Amino acid sequence: MSAPCRGLLFQVSRDGATSDGWRRAAADYTEAIRLARDTGQTAELAMCLAGLAWLEARTGRAEECRAHAGEARRLARSRDIRAAEVWCLLALGDLALAAPDPGAALVSLREAEELQSQHEMADPDISPVPELVAALVRLGRAEEAGLLVPPHLAAADAKGQPWAAARARRASAMVADDFDDLFAEALVLHRDTPDLFEAARTELAYGERLRRTGRRVDAREHLRAALAGFADLGAEPWADLAATELDLTGERVPERALGGVAALTPQELQVALLLSDGRTTREAAAALFLSPKTVEYHLRKVYTKLGVRSRAELAAAVADA
Repeated sequence: MSAPCRGLLFQVSRDGATSDGWRRAAADYTEAIRLARDTGQTAELAMCLAGLAWLEARTGRAEECRAHAGEARRLARSRDIRAAEVWCLLALGDLALAAPDPGAALVSLREAEELQSQHEMADPDISPVPELVAALVRLGRAEEAGLLVPPHLAAADAKGQPWAAARARRASAMVADDFDDLFAEALVLHRDTPDLFEAARTELAYGERLRRTGRRVDAREHLRAALAGFADLGAEPWADLAATELDLTGERVPERALGGVAALTPQELQVALLLSDGRTTREAAAALFLSPKTVEYHLRKVYTKLGVRSRAELAAAVADA
């Protein structure tokens, strides 16, 4: 596969990771990483590893996230790929926020902030300020968090894009006395972006503030939306946070089971996608540079995890997901 094709695979992965295509994005990142290793493309490898770590942080794959982030950072430093290093630090910050370990999150996010400052990376889209505000608020340092908000909000509004503006308003609402309008504005802006994860984070933050100010009934609507959004994406640690908050409002939350396509490894998902698209075992093996026996091994595991017995049932299960 040529370098432009690998670059396209990275972009496809990134698009999936910033919308609702997380499971396929993980498979695409894994394929791009394998191709980059095989062809010695260090820069592409660093970016794909960082992107996968960022996704793994949100799905709660802590061990894999730390391993991929560590490798990506070493490569990024050797080649001066600053964006990849920043992504790794943001991933580690997200991983710790969902743990929840705001102290550890603060360390990674401060490091990301310092790296961006050193290299004049002023784009609000990659700013860690919304996550820093969340970490500081959890640590009881709301006043300190409030100092970060005005310049970030100004930068986001100057850029004029809904994604950054929504995140900035969420950060503002987390430290404001009158927060309803700011959260409402953020949720309206989220509708103009495909990033369902960020919208769910705003719903969670809104629900948390409502519950903490004694408005438990009002909080439930937003916490239900957050829980549904995180669960649909497979963001299990964040779904757990939303479920805990919802439970604290007095609403009983049924236990959730992680299964189906979400239980497949990236390699298993790649096999499932190819075979459900009508490829033969040999065609799937050639596309993935695997032996037919290896594809059959993965297919058996896919059938077991999805509870299917035929290619037709497999295609239906993948389509439903």
